[in-house]
Amino acid sequence: MTRKVITFEFIVPTVLAVVLGIVLSVGAVYLTNHYLGSVDQPEAYRSTASSR
Repeated sequence: MTRKVITFEFIVPTVLAVVLGIVLSVGAVYLTNHYLGSVDQPEAYRSTASSR
């Protein structure tokens, strides 16, 4: 296989998959915080209240 074929068959799809995963993760966190509010604070309060 030539270097160009290796690049187009393996490296480019891998880079695109990683970038797509990062974009979807950041987008999911943004939308969750924007529409549902901060989830961390109520969960932290509830877990400390139930442990007493």
